[in-house]
Amino acid sequence: MKIHEFFNITVAKSRGVDDYDLGPIPFVTNTEINNGIVKYVEPFEEDRVFEGPAICISGLGFATLHLKSFLPKGNGGDSCTILKPKEEMLIEEILYYTAVFNLLHNWRFSFGRKTSKRRLENLMLTPLYANYDKSFNSKNVSDNMDSQIKNFSGYFNN
Repeated sequence: MKIHEFFNITVAKSRGVDDYDLGPIPFVTNTEINNGIVKYVEPFEEDRVFEGPAICISGLGFATLHLKSFLPKGNGGDSCTILKPKEEMLIEEILYYTAVFNLLHNWRFSFGRKTSKRRLENLMLTPLYANYDKSFNSKNVSDNMDSQIKNFSGYFNN
């Protein structure tokens, strides 16, 4: 299924990291270190602070999962893109989609080809469940994730 079928897609809006005073909100950028967090800041009123759980995809195509409030980089040509589930998902399920994005799509983006809402919305994600069933529980998610990981490992062993 396509990303836009699972998630609402929003582009970040903020200033550069150096424009902020120290504060309580994590500022997320293009780094893969520390889950993308480079500083804790005091946001401005016009900034888009997001509430987790949400997936933040950096301009360079690395997805991170954030469970609480965060301020993603939203200025210049390498803004972050935020994926919020359209329907309620377990944390394990959102974590699964974060990992799947990094496995399948991280390589597509670089300094010369940044992420954008348009470039992301039609990328495919392997559904956690072939026949999506809202009555699932954490145990079912864990079992299914194990089988999906085994399926992915076949791609890398050939």
